[in-house]
Amino acid sequence: RAIDRGGLLVGAVLSGTFLPLVLTGLHQGLVPIHVELVQAHGYNALLPILSMAGVGQVGAAIAVLMKTRNARLKKVIKGALPVGLLGIGEPLIFGVALPLGKPFLAACLGGAVGGALISYWKVATVITFGISGLPLALTIVTGKVMLYLLGYLVAVIAGFLFTWLLGFNDPEE
Repeated sequence: RAIDRGGLLVGAVLSGTFLPLVLTGLHQGLVPIHVELVQAHGYNALLPILSMAGVGQVGAAIAVLMKTRNARLKKVIKGALPVGLLGIGEPLIFGVALPLGKPFLAACLGGAVGGALISYWKVATVITFGISGLPLALTIVTGKVMLYLLGYLVAVIAGFLFTWLLGFNDPEE
């Protein structure tokens, strides 16, 4: 399998390119792959990697929240962050990262860092699809939960740092 052989690089590419798939809805096309992985192997190594894309976005949103002076944007972020932590990324994509541009790129890069680590550590889940983010930790195979949570933390920090360094044009009120 490519994930097993590719390690860091494959994890980075898969997670780093996942948010653009979510933008278009094409991520739903991966559902049969998730199902096949669980049926063939008893676990799914792809889902934890891809979930890091949304996690990088959480970090990017936190950086925007800390830097922006726009009250409306702060309100949007505060409303979207809780569901982002739970793995539902669309409110952060369409309400924060994509309209600002650079935070979307930073989220992809942060997700790539987390995805690289998750792939390298061979973290897998026992489910096909449906949950992501923090709740996915409940389904991670025995012995890998702490690595998943560490990858989660690293992706948040990376998304935050990339956003902080790249910056963004703070919208007027």
